[in-house]
Amino acid sequence: MRKGLTVLLYVSVIILAFIYRYNLLDWLRGDHSPVLSFIAAVLLALFPVLPYKLVIGLFGYVYGGFWAAVICWSATTIAAAVMYGLVKYLFQQRAFTYLSSVPALHRFTSAIQRRPFASIVLARLLPVIPQTAVNIYAGAAGLPFWSYLAASGIGKLPGIALYAFLGGSLSGHPGTVIAALALYGAVLAAAGWSLRIQAADKPKE
Repeated sequence: MRKGLTVLLYVSVIILAFIYRYNLLDWLRGDHSPVLSFIAAVLLALFPVLPYKLVIGLFGYVYGGFWAAVICWSATTIAAAVMYGLVKYLFQQRAFTYLSSVPALHRFTSAIQRRPFASIVLARLLPVIPQTAVNIYAGAAGLPFWSYLAASGIGKLPGIALYAFLGGSLSGHPGTVIAALALYGAVLAAAGWSLRIQAADKPKE
């Protein structure tokens, strides 16, 4: 019963926030105290009704790149820990049973459990992977919490810094956008190269 109510509450909040998403955007563009902005950043990470890249960019425009990165990185790290805890302690047994029942997912989970830290860092770096899905998967698969949290914090840094910087640069330094994108691309390339080296060094079974 408690699990069902938790899911119902979560879905209800998402639906309500989605309905008023344009009002949320207008509010984010305003001038608010850092505490209120931080709370909003945590809630929007927990209830992803807006693309979080847009949220980071708006914060960058309002607070500047550095403080936007600090606020959004802290907020998403807290949200990642909360979501992981909810899934692990309320739904892990059922979720893990499902992951084990599908051969492809089971192999994928086994591979991630062998290298949880590197896998989470890479998942956080790749912009095409939904971050909420990473939080849910980590809790369902029962990845080590502190390793997951540290990897999340490290993996989130480049992307959050990029979008915060881009948001802050819109008001005065648009020419730096290309350099920031190039730097982020270099970070992704380095991560991919490191993963390939690890895979090549791994002995074949």
